Amino acid sequence: MSSTAELPTMEAQAIIQELRSQAAALLGESLGSKELEAFATGGEGNFPYYWENPNNLQFNERTLTWINNLLAEGKDPFEFAPGSSFTNQFVKALSSISYSLSTQDQATLTEANSNATDQQASLLRQWNEIYGLPAGKQPIDEIMTTITTDWATEPPVSLMDIQQSTNLNQLLGNTPASGKPILPLLANYLNALGSAVSLQNAASLNAGYLAAALAAIQNPSAKNGGLTIGDEVFPRWEVATPIADIINSLKDTNPERRIKLNTEISRYNEDQLTVRVNGGAGFRIPILSFFGLGIGGNASYFQENIAIEQNSVTIDMEYQGPTLVQYAPVAFEKSTNKYWFFMEPILDAIKNTGEDVSSYKFSPDPGINFAKGGSFGLTSGVAIANYPTITITVTGSNYESIEKEFKQNSSVKLSFLGITLAKASQSTYKHSVHVDSSSQSITIVLNPPLDIVAGTSVDSLGWIMGAITEFPGA
Repeated sequence: MSSTAELPTMEAQAIIQELRSQAAALLGESLGSKELEAFATGGEGNFPYYWENPNNLQFNERTLTWINNLLAEGKDPFEFAPGSSFTNQFVKALSSISYSLSTQDQATLTEANSNATDQQASLLRQWNEIYGLPAGKQPIDEIMTTITTDWATEPPVSLMDIQQSTNLNQLLGNTPASGKPILPLLANYLNALGSAVSLQNAASLNAGYLAAALAAIQNPSAKNGGLTIGDEVFPRWEVATPIADIINSLKDTNPERRIKLNTEISRYNEDQLTVRVNGGAGFRIPILSFFGLGIGGNASYFQENIAIEQNSVTIDMEYQGPTLVQYAPVAFEKSTNKYWFFMEPILDAIKNTGEDVSSYKFSPDPGINFAKGGSFGLTSGVAIANYPTITITVTGSNYESIEKEFKQNSSVKLSFLGITLAKASQSTYKHSVHVDSSSQSITIVLNPPLDIVAGTSVDSLGWIMGAITEFPGA
């Protein structure tokens, strides 16, 4: 069910805010301290809540794509930036960061390295003979990272641990046979550094964390905690709300837990309607961006025969089963070098801009606005409900011709706020018609099909009432 028209977010704000307000009131206990924000559904469509494929228990790729969308900067209500992903923005931020020492700490380490020149040179020559020197600017840092992560029996191991160890073979139990000649040279080098080994350790270890987190985004694998879907592996996200809880909530038929929209509409001009929502102030909106109804071969039936100047029209909608679904990227684990959501260096780099400290810093500046509402935002939850039951009441002299059209045609195409609802036929939306001749009115009731009410397939969608937004760098 894709977008049929670009959502006019400014014109539709009254509707979007009303959906958010009612959902927030009904889901207050589930939301806790989190705030539900108004959210405009665009080309990404509504939320694919059946996040685990029941056939193979793999994550639903449609859900993963949806939750990985990047929020557009400076939008009210919030919406996604077209064609973007949060992981790509995260890579941009993280790959612009390096760990560096303060001027004073660097001077201390430089002096210590000068005292350990012969030992470092011996270590580098031996490494180069066996493996070739790493391509980075500081080969010694790359070598230390490899040793403390890949060679450690139980990583992570610090350079201080190695310096103080009385049994390197046990501490570095994963050292390949080809690397055994390096261990005594490593010990000599670290001993020569003396107390400055902590500075070398900080530089090597923090550079290693950065590299591991970037690898988990750019080259996800089972080893670094990637999420396997079919033949592909993706950076890992997790949904905190069990599918059973989602389905049970969507099945809730309690009339007190329904979100209701009452809209009164009148024709403003050829292309626009004036709409009042739940008795609020009227606003103008393009007809097709508000509501579309096609019947038989006439895709423009709503604007040509229902929403005409002579008619009085109301459209009531009821959304059953408001439900909160929460999710998040999986935080990087230093103890295992798994997963990818590593905010520590980003937060430190934001704080350290222009400061002479030993820490993470931007180099170069990634040009990202980390403030709330900026270009580093994601959703961490959505409030959804079933697709609505729609009641259209038309009062006007053409009520009989409308009745005839609906009785002669079982196929009705619907859209609301630019999102296709479904085709109303026996297998999808069902409709019934009631006529009151005394008032020259007709009431058309359109019910969502049973297979999309709390649906249990990976294609099932929930209508979005609002979203929880996060700006983790703010």
